Amino acid sequence: MDGTRGQPATDPFMQAPQALREPEGQGSDTRIYLVEDDPSILQFVQQALLIRPLWQLLGHSATLAHARRHVVASNANVFLVDLGLPDGSGEDLLRLLARQKPEAELLVFTVFGEESRLVAALEAGATGYVLKGCSPESLIAAIEQIREGGAPISPLLARMLLKQFREVQSSLPALELLHEVLLSDRETEVLQLVAKGYVNKEIAIKLLISPATVGTHIKNLYRKLAVHSRVQVVRAAQQRGLL
Repeated sequence: MDGTRGQPATDPFMQAPQALREPEGQGSDTRIYLVEDDPSILQFVQQALLIRPLWQLLGHSATLAHARRHVVASNANVFLVDLGLPDGSGEDLLRLLARQKPEAELLVFTVFGEESRLVAALEAGATGYVLKGCSPESLIAAIEQIREGGAPISPLLARMLLKQFREVQSSLPALELLHEVLLSDRETEVLQLVAKGYVNKEIAIKLLISPATVGTHIKNLYRKLAVHSRVQVVRAAQQRGLL
């Protein structure tokens, strides 16, 4: 499969999406690679992309082995990764992509809704986690959000993660909660603008750097503050006196 789109599917899971206006700035800059072994999900993604006709589906792998041979050479900037591959774990591929394609966004698209899989995927480098069974519009919205520097997570999983976050925070001694976190000057600048509500493209303009570089700084902030969303990064920074 090399960037082509299939015919509309007859599967009831795949209802023809309603055409929506192309968001400003998205256009052909969104290049997707899908790692998925279920043909019906491939068709679902192809159908969903009809909502954004300027987006490109550059490639598709049905196995971990095939993905390892092809993803690094791909020019994609969004990777949709299933965790349950027939010859291995999607988490292994996420770790490879996080090392080899740090500028790309890694969006898990899977049936696994267990807390352990969510946490493992985020630790492996995923920047978003969406459950299969969502609408085409929801998948497109998740890709748009992740391209703007967000960390989309299915609502049920987001509540689960927030509950875990609260439990961990409440169990930490005040000294440990406020342990020193070292940020670079640029990370501090990005953090301050995130706290003011600016999106990646606006931050890039203000700091005279590329949106991809902004995304890298935000990922570093997530990692250093042990969080997975812009809201959490601001709260964690406030708790540690970084804002």
